[in-house]
Amino acid sequence: MASRAVWKGQLRLSLVAIPVELHAATKSGARVSFRQIHGPSGKPVKYEKTVAGMGPIKADDILKGYDTGDGDYLLLDPEEIDAIKLDTKKTLELVQFVDQSEIPPLYYNKPYYVVPTDDLAEDAYRV
Repeated sequence: MASRAVWKGQLRLSLVAIPVELHAATKSGARVSFRQIHGPSGKPVKYEKTVAGMGPIKADDILKGYDTGDGDYLLLDPEEIDAIKLDTKKTLELVQFVDQSEIPPLYYNKPYYVVPTDDLAEDAYRV
């Protein structure tokens, strides 16, 4: 199975912009995962969203909240969450090249592959 991109954007060098994807080069803790199956029917078990003392709830009634630590939650609606997101051009701008020895080992956390998004981008990527 092909890996899924963890980031999509563009790589820019001067006036050339190449659409790229970032893929993890290694798998951390590769493990087998199992689904729970209802024995008599052979069908997967699903989980229902419930609230203690109320039972099942509708997906439309679910909000996002930040736990303040004292049992209370700061509730945020989707518009508030969108308002605090940082604007990004999703562009990695190459401004200079450095020797590998100039990069402190602290920055080597996890390896990634940068690959062009499609055949058209691949031509520019080769340059």
